Amino acid sequence: MVVSMPLGALGTNCFIIKAEQNRAVVIDPASSAEVLEYLGENGLTLGAIIITHGHYDHFAGAAELKERSGAELIAPEADKDMLQSAEESWADFMPVSFRPVTPDRTFSDGDSFSACGVEFSVMAAPGHTAGSCLLFCKTLGNVVFAGDVIFNGSCGRTDGYSGSTSQMMDSLRRIAAIEGDYEIYCGHGPGTTLDNERYNNPYLAGV
Repeated sequence: MVVSMPLGALGTNCFIIKAEQNRAVVIDPASSAEVLEYLGENGLTLGAIIITHGHYDHFAGAAELKERSGAELIAPEADKDMLQSAEESWADFMPVSFRPVTPDRTFSDGDSFSACGVEFSVMAAPGHTAGSCLLFCKTLGNVVFAGDVIFNGSCGRTDGYSGSTSQMMDSLRRIAAIEGDYEIYCGHGPGTTLDNERYNNPYLAGV
């Protein structure tokens, strides 16, 4: 089961996955209060925090969540330095104090990892940031968490630290070529499917 809640000033989609033994995996917590409230109301213990990329609107709540729960923090290797920098992580877009975090574990292209028994595999998709990726969740079936790589009808901007338009276009080409259909959980806005984006997203159709 995946619960989605838009959090923070930029309405970043935070995802909560109920895992084994009443533990939870939280992806991209833009703030902590709402996450802690949901976990408490549902009798869940936070076991892992996953950050899809190094922009502060995707991890502004991570430091407090880790302090309160002791949860493992997992993030892209290529973006780990951004998690320490207010400037690089675009923290100025968030009306909250910057709190850096240090990952307990990192992941890179082609890696597979488990968080509280939830299995993920990683496809690098740089362009929005160097460490941007798709996280395919084997445990949930044909499901992918896309961060800000691809949106419903759009894609992530490329004008920030470590962003690259040419890399984004290469990433979109590889995404368009993925076999089969997947449910996509996007970092902002409504979710979508890979088939829908292949046929209706001008950024994929144009590659």
